Amino acid sequence: MQNTSIKDINNNFRFILLSDTHGYLNPNIFNLVQENDYVFHAGDIMDINIINNLQSACKNIFAVNGNNDSYNELVDIVEVNTPVGKVILTHGDKHYPDYHESLRDSFPGAFLIIYGHTHHHVIDMAKKPYIINPGAAGQTRTQGGASCVIITNGDNGLSIELKKFKTN
Repeated sequence: MQNTSIKDINNNFRFILLSDTHGYLNPNIFNLVQENDYVFHAGDIMDINIINNLQSACKNIFAVNGNNDSYNELVDIVEVNTPVGKVILTHGDKHYPDYHESLRDSFPGAFLIIYGHTHHHVIDMAKKPYIINPGAAGQTRTQGGASCVIITNGDNGLSIELKKFKTN
């Protein structure tokens, strides 16, 4: 597991959560990314240029290998210390079949766990740690359209928004 912190962040920030690009990032999702955003990619990237392009568009990117990736520069789990608490980023494939129970048992001290693999977007705020799967951000098994999740922290507190781009 890789442990890192966001040191230069204040109370106003935006996290873009994505997963399962499978070699293609939907341009609508890429266009959401702004220079002060932090991007979290939960694996199954399948083209490192996706990470490189996102890196040039945002403040920082955190990414992990998925079960279809084997990038030497990436690990399977990243722990990021943020102003709202510890965020765990993993692909999640090793937590089948009870993903949320297994993830919560594995990372009980986390504030938020981000995972992918299933291609189904889920925002589980039932109890801490909170769990989010942003769904598939590419073209493969998108369940009707590419999706991502945006977490914004500002003067009005924390907000979580699912963005889905329907397939034509």
